[in-house]
Amino acid sequence: MRILVDTNVFLDYLLKREGQWEDAFQFFIWCRKHRNQTYITSMSMRDIEYAAHRATHDKAEANRILSGVYSLCSKVIGVSADSAINAIFEDYSDYEDQLQVEAAKEELLDAVVTNDIKGFANKGIAVYTPGQIVNFQV
Repeated sequence: MRILVDTNVFLDYLLKREGQWEDAFQFFIWCRKHRNQTYITSMSMRDIEYAAHRATHDKAEANRILSGVYSLCSKVIGVSADSAINAIFEDYSDYEDQLQVEAAKEELLDAVVTNDIKGFANKGIAVYTPGQIVNFQV
C-alpha cells in the first residue's frame, strides 16, 4: 500500500503532542521498514520546516529535522496546479487537507495516514490513523 503521510503525524512526533506522540513514534518505526510505501507532499515539508525552525530558532537544526522527515519517505510529491484547482471544486472544510487528498489521488496513492480522520473522510481515498496502520497492518 502506498500512503501519503499527513503533516499532522510528523508534527505530533516532532512536537511530542500529548495523546498522539506514541502512535506517531510507532508509525515511524513502521515507516522505516516500509519506506518505499510512504510519501509526503512538498507542502508538508514546508510546513514542517516552518514548525521546526520556529521551535528551535536554529536553521541547521530545522534542516536536520527536515532531513530526518525525508529519510522516512520514499518520495516527496508536489501539489500540482491541477490538484489546487480540483480542490476548489470539492466539498471541503479545510482547503489544505483537500490539497493533500488531491495530490495523493494524482499520484495514485492508496491511502492517507492522519490523525484528522474527519477532515479526510469521504474524499475518495482510504484514510487511516497511524495506530491503525501499525496495529492492524492495513
